[in-house]
Amino acid sequence: MKKLVAEFTPESHLKGNKYFRVIHGKTDRVHSVGLHKHDFIEIIWITSGSGTLIADAKTRYFSQNFLYISNPYDVHVLEPDKNTNMTFTEIVVARSVMENFKSIFLAEESEELKTKFGGVSMKLSPFEISYLERAASELAWQNDSLFSIYRFLTNLYWQIKNVFSSAIPGDIPDWLYEACQRIRDPENLPHGLSKFREICGKDMSYVNRTVRKYLNCTPTEFINDARLRYAKWLLETSSFSAGEISEMCGFSDVAYFCRKFKRKYDETPSGFRKASKTDDDDFTFQNAPSKAPKKAGKTA
Repeated sequence: MKKLVAEFTPESHLKGNKYFRVIHGKTDRVHSVGLHKHDFIEIIWITSGSGTLIADAKTRYFSQNFLYISNPYDVHVLEPDKNTNMTFTEIVVARSVMENFKSIFLAEESEELKTKFGGVSMKLSPFEISYLERAASELAWQNDSLFSIYRFLTNLYWQIKNVFSSAIPGDIPDWLYEACQRIRDPENLPHGLSKFREICGKDMSYVNRTVRKYLNCTPTEFINDARLRYAKWLLETSSFSAGEISEMCGFSDVAYFCRKFKRKYDETPSGFRKASKTDDDDFTFQNAPSKAPKKAGKTA
């Protein structure tokens, strides 16, 4: 078996860089590298195509918007389906960079979440993938900057933590899973219940029953929870005011938004932002929307 597993060196993928390298790739089953392992870390997400991930002696089907983060020396392969092409974006990260990042930036996080930041595979929403694509494009221009890769990893970790904390049950009907993912898109979120009803395309009484059955809440509660999670991300990664964030998330009243936020996170928006600041405020991406959208209607 050992002869069937290729082993790559950092030099083969970092190409002379010390900290990281951004790769946009395309492959098919014929040109797949097969089972392999390496000392460096791969952060890879699928932009088109489908296939099978084999990692840590487990097999999982993948498709578009799938994310995988390797652990050092994990034997793994992303094998495209027969007669299909797979396109992907990959961030190759030196092992020492990831180890230092975990020890410094994740020092106060739980061991469970630290572990999930390596050897993890998950399906992301189109919005989350588009965010990673923008972040990777920005990273590619940073000339192997240690500061930049730490900033990227910080934001990626936040996304993964948020996905685990807001996971949607695996047995949920496909139409409802799609609606729950799409309503989280910042373009849909401000429109609330009316947009959710449109996306579902079903009788609202049936939607209400199904949401209660699988998510144990009402559609309005699910949407407001998604709005608050997005507000939390904006407070951590942008300089928008609480009023602007309230509008962007679809809350019609700032005071109501602040009350809902405090009820969920046990802090006011301003208090949360102050507590989440690092010693260096530059450890955030500056590619959030350039301005707040027009004021949305009433909350769902």
